[in-house]
Amino acid sequence: MNKNIKRHILKATPKKYTFWNTNLRFKILLICFLGLLLICLSGCSTKPIVDSRGKSSASIEGDHNRFHDDYYTCVALVKDQTNVIVDAGKIVYNNILRIKTLWLTPKLDTRKDFINNCLTGRGYSVINP
Repeated sequence: MNKNIKRHILKATPKKYTFWNTNLRFKILLICFLGLLLICLSGCSTKPIVDSRGKSSASIEGDHNRFHDDYYTCVALVKDQTNVIVDAGKIVYNNILRIKTLWLTPKLDTRKDFINNCLTGRGYSVINP
């Protein structure tokens, strides 16, 4: 009889699951971390601001109407020659790890920097570095 009573008591008592002692915690933290990483990386992919009236006359003949062609040519060149994973590592290094060394280490060039350099080489005045 004691065995049946003990079994009944164990079945009737709710198990104490908390947020911190389940695998759900790991899943939620991983999803939050990946979401934060996605938000941070998507903020880095902005188009450069270019002063179209400041195009140098010493460069290739052309006017501000060729900007879109030049921009997408630079984007295609950079996309072919760089890696997304390495670029993400450079962004993390530039924005997080350089802070720990008080910005004494050199900044690594990312895709955005390469696109801005390409546009500068084509004679455009890129405002946002």
